[in-house]
Amino acid sequence: MKTEASFLFCFDVSFEKKLNSPIPTAYIIEQTNEINYLDKKASPEVLESFGVIFDNLDNNTKKSLTICEDLKPEKVFKKFSKNSKSAKTIDDLLKDSKLAFGISQFIKTNLGQFYTLVKQENYPLSLNLNPEKDFRKSRITIDHSALETQLHFDKHENGITYTLALKENETAFYPSDVAIEILLDEPSWIVLNKKLFHLQHINSKKITPFLTKKSIEIPSKLVPDYFEKFIKDIAKKANITGTGFEIETRNEIISCAIHPVLDFFKNSYFLNLVFDYNEYSFELNSNKKTNSSIDLSDLDNIKLIQFKRSETESSFADKLIELGLSKTENGFFGLSPKTEKQDPYASIQWAIENQETLETNGFSIKDLKIDSKKIDTHKVSIQFSNEIKSDWFDIKMKVVCEVFEFNFSEIVPNIKNRNRLFLLPNGNYFLIPLEWMTLYGPMVKFAKIQNGNLSLPKSNFAVLENIPELKDSAGLQSDIEYQASPLVKATLRPYQIDGVKWLLEHYNNGLGACLADDMGLGKTLQTLTTLVAVQEQLDFERAENIQLDLFGNEIPMAKEYLKALIVLPSSLVFNWYTEARKFTPHFRRVQYIGNDRKILSKKLEKYDLIFTSYAIVSRDISILEKYNFRYLILDESQYIKNKNSKIFKAINQIKASSKISLSGTPIENSLDDLWSQMQFINPNILGSYSFFAENYKLPIEKKQDENSLQELKNLIAPFILRRTKEQVLKDLPELSEQIFYCEMEQEQEKLYEEEKSKARNSLLKTDGDKADKISIINTLMRLRQLSNHPKMIDSKSEIDSGKYIAVTQYLETLVQSNQKTIVFSSFVSNLDFYKTWCKENKIDFCELTGETPLKEREYQVNRFQQQEKPLLFFISLKAGGVGLNITKASYVVFLDPWWNPFSEKQGIGRAHRIGQMNKVNVVRFISKNTVEEKIIRLQESKKLLSDSLLDENFINTEIEENLDFILE
Repeated sequence: MKTEASFLFCFDVSFEKKLNSPIPTAYIIEQTNEINYLDKKASPEVLESFGVIFDNLDNNTKKSLTICEDLKPEKVFKKFSKNSKSAKTIDDLLKDSKLAFGISQFIKTNLGQFYTLVKQENYPLSLNLNPEKDFRKSRITIDHSALETQLHFDKHENGITYTLALKENETAFYPSDVAIEILLDEPSWIVLNKKLFHLQHINSKKITPFLTKKSIEIPSKLVPDYFEKFIKDIAKKANITGTGFEIETRNEIISCAIHPVLDFFKNSYFLNLVFDYNEYSFELNSNKKTNSSIDLSDLDNIKLIQFKRSETESSFADKLIELGLSKTENGFFGLSPKTEKQDPYASIQWAIENQETLETNGFSIKDLKIDSKKIDTHKVSIQFSNEIKSDWFDIKMKVVCEVFEFNFSEIVPNIKNRNRLFLLPNGNYFLIPLEWMTLYGPMVKFAKIQNGNLSLPKSNFAVLENIPELKDSAGLQSDIEYQASPLVKATLRPYQIDGVKWLLEHYNNGLGACLADDMGLGKTLQTLTTLVAVQEQLDFERAENIQLDLFGNEIPMAKEYLKALIVLPSSLVFNWYTEARKFTPHFRRVQYIGNDRKILSKKLEKYDLIFTSYAIVSRDISILEKYNFRYLILDESQYIKNKNSKIFKAINQIKASSKISLSGTPIENSLDDLWSQMQFINPNILGSYSFFAENYKLPIEKKQDENSLQELKNLIAPFILRRTKEQVLKDLPELSEQIFYCEMEQEQEKLYEEEKSKARNSLLKTDGDKADKISIINTLMRLRQLSNHPKMIDSKSEIDSGKYIAVTQYLETLVQSNQKTIVFSSFVSNLDFYKTWCKENKIDFCELTGETPLKEREYQVNRFQQQEKPLLFFISLKAGGVGLNITKASYVVFLDPWWNPFSEKQGIGRAHRIGQMNKVNVVRFISKNTVEEKIIRLQESKKLLSDSLLDENFINTEIEENLDFILE
């Protein structure tokens, strides 16, 4: 058989004295029309010299070569000598009867597979290759016709003459008249006239006496004993004729049984029809029309029985087709190929489910077997009950039928391991329906077994949604009635009211929630409104010291403080505090930041809203973990996406009755980040990280498993609410995006190519060692900087920047047109070049970087928003990606591409949001033929995850994998 166009595998079977059996050997030759000599055994070294890679061969060729290797005497000795401490040779092993039997069975099993493969693939084969290795003299051919055994008994007054003949197609002959060599006794393989045959229905040892003589004489006194010992078994399988016996004809079908048959190549079971003619059965697709056997029940009066097939068999086949099955090319019956592929047991399951209909039409399915395991055919049902206990569902499920019942929990291991066969107490097997695997699989992943019941965390209620009997038993509140509160000093849009109702629904059900609306859709307002509604569920009383709002109205006071801890990036603490004062002035609020926070630390329970930063939480976790907050709310919750970070661990130490995470990040794009988010709002909803990685992350990311992806989406869908601007803000102005490709200056390009060449030599090592992440970060950073301006890597450089020239010309045009513009860069030093240009040209501007103090930050935003000039606002992308409302800008310029396109989207969201009245134009400046252009192309082809860590020093695995492309 060809492995590659120029090679051919051949095999020889020769007797091996050490194993006392014919053993195959594999050879490889160059492709040729005529095989003359075999001189090169297919050893690993020889295969390598021929350029053949074993793993690239087809499965049958690999299996054949492996069998030849495994049956070498030294390999057999190595395999079985483990069970004998004293054996030095195979002969020593064979002295142990148990080991001898094991070796014999091992050899027979492998030889049976080998001859099957030879016949199937029609491999070139020789028998007892001579020392000259002349294949032509010892070649045997592969015959695909069936070779059957035919027995003839002639009864006479002195006894019985017993004759055995072989039948090839319609030609019968005696073994003694031809050249036969027995290769294997069970299953039987022989060489007949230099042809390889599979001898059906008989152990080839049975023909040994007839290799030298035509018949055997059995004296009358030995007939009973001889038939009992030697003939009884073979008489059930072989064709029999006879003279001198009473003959009985049986041609009526007693029953039609449905038997499963495994199609090895399709790895699916199909249905075969087997007709019982009263002690002998014919398979529907067998060519055999008659059969004879001997009735040995009375050995003094032996009777010959002849079985003849009836034409009525075809009516049974027609009935199966009428019932919806189709006939395969092998003559079996099955469902559609798509169904069989999805479920290898689909036909068997169909037979069980349609048992009554089948029996009405004359079929029997009492003898369904899978790998010799008898399948119980009783129809089963499941009895359900679900009791809510605190934060758990106590689910009782019982599998019941007429003859057995058991707790569903007993088959949970089978469902987890995708093992469809469950052993019943009576020794039969229950075939677990495939739909149970799909329907109950998600539930059993997260449920624990206690007292025979399934205990499921309440937060995993989503796995019950597709189970009709349990769907409505979760006891969760929905369709929350909500009336806008006068305590909220704002008018909410319809989608914001929906968001509030959604958050309240989760609060009332004791479940966490992630509000993942697009940037600029008012997550802050929705959250504050939700907190007002939660407070209104508490009892109000008039305070002794009446408080008045700015308009002189009384501010109602709650009996209990709300105690909502709101954790934010440092830059957003004041923003939230101001928003709360504006929209919910009645709340008692405090900023838990700064050096005087220790004074506040003892009375945090006396506030409705406590605003703090991630950095403070990390430092003060020993204080904060002592409190029991009613609410713990994270804004820009991607800050906890790293499960190994100090802040993730600190946040999860804080005790709170309810939790909300807020993020415009599409967290479903990053599975590690998703686990961190869900672990915060509903601990263990996705199991431990190792469980999550095994069941979801690896199947989805590595195998693109659609079922795992859909299952994960179903699990998290109830806890994530995400609306995009396009979905809910039909009145939002148009957003246009374009890329401006800049030519580098000649000297700049020359310098860049030199640096790139050094980078390739440094990072793309040929010794197999991967470059470390620090080297990748530093090298790519240098190339990015050089793409923008040579001065970024050498402040004294006199080389001009093509991009700088293009950007300043573009900005000059925008300034002349009085266009308010935000200019983003991931490098503060890059912004400095343009600020210097503004000063030289007397152009007023605002600026905001990570070094900008909070008060100055607010001043810069207000000045840009409220004054006609300045027109330009220079912002470092890392410092300005969140918490800014700059709706006066109609242009957003990116000076350099960010590793993470989502960070750019956050920047765009500063201008394209509620309150923006003008069309927003986004322009990215890219230096041609540089690492910048490659990053853009990778983003477009979705090779970079959209929400990789917001860290300049983070290198995504996709970047590592595409280094060769980036540096080409």
